[in-house]
Amino acid sequence: MQPTSELQTLLSDPAGIGRAQDRHQDALAAWRAEPVVAAVFDSFTAFAGGAALSSLPPLAALFAADRVAATGLTGSLVRQFCAALREAPLGQVPLRHSNEHAYAAMLIARAGTASLSLVAFDGAALARAEPPPSVAFASGEEWDVVVAGHGAGRLIERRDTGLAIHPFKLSPGTALGRDGECEALLIDRAGTATGETLVLLRLQRRSAGLIPSREYELASGQLIHQADPNPRESRHAVAATLLGRMGRADAAPLLAEVACEGDRSEGLRWQALRECLGLDSAAGFRALDAVARDPLDPLALPAGALRAQLLERYPALAENARCPA
Repeated sequence: MQPTSELQTLLSDPAGIGRAQDRHQDALAAWRAEPVVAAVFDSFTAFAGGAALSSLPPLAALFAADRVAATGLTGSLVRQFCAALREAPLGQVPLRHSNEHAYAAMLIARAGTASLSLVAFDGAALARAEPPPSVAFASGEEWDVVVAGHGAGRLIERRDTGLAIHPFKLSPGTALGRDGECEALLIDRAGTATGETLVLLRLQRRSAGLIPSREYELASGQLIHQADPNPRESRHAVAATLLGRMGRADAAPLLAEVACEGDRSEGLRWQALRECLGLDSAAGFRALDAVARDPLDPLALPAGALRAQLLERYPALAENARCPA
């Protein structure tokens, strides 16, 4: 690509590039100083501190079905930065942003485990993409409102009996609130014609507890991965995985012990079970059977499902199950 003479002139002035960035910083400051925007940020700070969304009218209004507040907030943001880009085209919008395949996001605010973002889905790129084979659930709260565009998606609900799938359509003003531990949103289509874009305003607050994120295969509803939110437990899970990859059969008794310790995180226990099964099928199945038989164990249901699958494929494993009293 050959730069134009105008671009070469701009690039030849380093001080001018600095002034361009200052112009964008000023645009951000001006936007945040607008009374309505400032009220939203004050509410967001309280939300990040644990306040309920319903107790914060300026923030809650963004996710009303009339989308008046949401389009007002995003419209003023766009106006500020469009003006800045016209005046200083080499400046960069000073908000964290990313673009990957059919999905783009701009982080408007973040504090603690809470974030407020603009997200966009490219209709043409979505049409070319393969449907996702799995869906992930992470403990926390999430709200979306459609600011612009149309589309279609699925609300995936995690139940004791498996995954329930609820298709629905998206249009300006569609507002959704979800419990991230048991509900997830998948966007399948953006726009009614190729090239259209679907834009959402998204508010998230992740839980700070020990509930792991879980990934399920959509076709079968089977749990295929868990990730621990606690760094210490996550490191232990990585260590368990490493022992499995090293073929350390001598570690199987320890992994079986960890898998049965109810005070450990679910993510670590599940990973220990998986690695123990791979290193020593008998010891691993005994641990799996013990977990599945405990009705108070939060892993009893997925452990029971895995036990049934293994017994169907390998009936000889039944010799390692505890005999019923």
